[in-house]
Amino acid sequence: MVLLPAPLTGSEDFGVFGRELGAPSVFWHFGGADPLAFAGRDLASVRTEGLPKTVAANHSPRYAPVARPALESGITAFLAVAAEWLAESPA
Repeated sequence: MVLLPAPLTGSEDFGVFGRELGAPSVFWHFGGADPLAFAGRDLASVRTEGLPKTVAANHSPRYAPVARPALESGITAFLAVAAEWLAESPA
């Protein structure tokens, strides 16, 4: 997991929905790029140098996530957070 140093200030309006409904919400970026595109690269450098030129960013017409690792990462993260939330919730 990589924690971003600051909130993303792009054009995503996702946060508006939860606020308007008075419901908590979260927007996760859990990846989908082909892991081979990062072979031999220090992932910490992505923070300072951005994505490698061979990796298309979200909203790019060339963006094509690799389904299996993306789904596995998303499901694993969701289940971990759901289990934690359920453990803290009153019965």
